[in-house]
Amino acid sequence: GPTAVFPRIFGHEAVGVVESVGDHVKEVKEGDTVIPVFLPNCGECRKCGIKKSNFCSKFPFSVTPTMARDGSSRFKDMNGETLHHFCFVSSFSEYTVVDVTQVVKVDPRMPINKACLLSCGISTGVGSAWKVADVEEGSTVAIFGL
Repeated sequence: GPTAVFPRIFGHEAVGVVESVGDHVKEVKEGDTVIPVFLPNCGECRKCGIKKSNFCSKFPFSVTPTMARDGSSRFKDMNGETLHHFCFVSSFSEYTVVDVTQVVKVDPRMPINKACLLSCGISTGVGSAWKVADVEEGSTVAIFGL
């Protein structure tokens, strides 16, 4: 299946600065600090509009080796051969290409070494306790991850 396609650029946790944007991108601009996320948010579908979900129905999560919007890869090796995407982020590289639905703009004053934690580690652990388990004020909880 698509999870076994190689060569592939792995990585799904990162933070970076936008170097360039496509013609129709209005949500971010060059110089913005962003966190790439593997769960897209189109901001248009019903699921993106409700607080209890983070599973976009327009661009559903998968581990396909391509860009969600058009099914292509934006990466080539030095011989012109296709390098495949991972979780739409491919952050184990100096540069990456992501769809605008898969970046979250952050305050540029936030330290990069703290912002990177928001990509998956905190959003998964804290997000699951806050949004899914609906932990209430005054509760005592422990969050464990692998």
